This record gives sequence, structure tokens and C-alpha cells, in this order.
Amino acid sequence: MIKEIVIDENYTHVGLFDSMKKGDVYKVPFEKKRYNGIRAESSRRNNKGRLLDELKTAMDVKFRVSAKEYPGYISIICIK
Repeated sequence: MIKEIVIDENYTHVGLFDSMKKGDVYKVPFEKKRYNGIRAESSRRNNKGRLLDELKTAMDVKFRVSAKEYPGYISIICIK
């Protein structure tokens, strides 16, 4: 499901990742600082998944982040 996220006082990167399910795509308005924060959180979640054996190899990922799929938005994709 593709969902567009509105930035307000309740928005957090961690809360965003916690609410995602398999197959979800979230579109967040692009801002360079926000993009770096989302990429860092995605990397943390993927690393934690490897440590907990949810992900098997170093190339296996649960979350992907892209700034090019939807121009003007950061797309966060939950794969597993």
C-alpha cells in the first residue's frame, strides 16, 4: 500500500518504521536532513535484523530508501 506521510508534531522516523508492514511504501516530502535521518534509521533496522537472524546475509534487507522513485519525495519500502 502506498501512503503519503504528512509532517506534523507527531512525526518521528522511528515511529514511521515501527508502523510499516510487509509491502508498504511510504512517501515522505523530501528534505536533505530528513533523507539522511531516514537512511540512517533504515540502516540501523537492517543491521538489527541481521543480528537477530531475521535477515540471513549481508545483502539481505528489510527496508529500502529511495529519493528517485517518486520525485520530490523520499520513498521507504518495507520488503519483508
